[in-house]
Amino acid sequence: MSGRHRSSNQRSTNFTVVPSEQSTTPSGPTDPRALGFMKAAYGVKETFDLLSVGRTSLYAAVKRGELTSVKLGKKTLFYAVDLAAFLTRLKDRRAVRPHY
Repeated sequence: MSGRHRSSNQRSTNFTVVPSEQSTTPSGPTDPRALGFMKAAYGVKETFDLLSVGRTSLYAAVKRGELTSVKLGKKTLFYAVDLAAFLTRLKDRRAVRPHY
């Protein structure tokens, strides 16, 4: 063996942040690394864990246009940059609303 294969623990975490239309906030694009995202895209189950939501809430956000999903064959993915922007918008929206 040539030793060129990386184990799953040695995967590269480098990715280019390419803001999509939904991944910008009033203050500019959101860097997913600032929120601890280490991969360029996440599957549905990983996204549940990252956002601490269930399937219904996740797909409701997609249906409302608040979060974008992409399909790769049968797999549904969520780009880290879109997840970061979604979380940032939630935080910004919470800051604007008064707390009761």
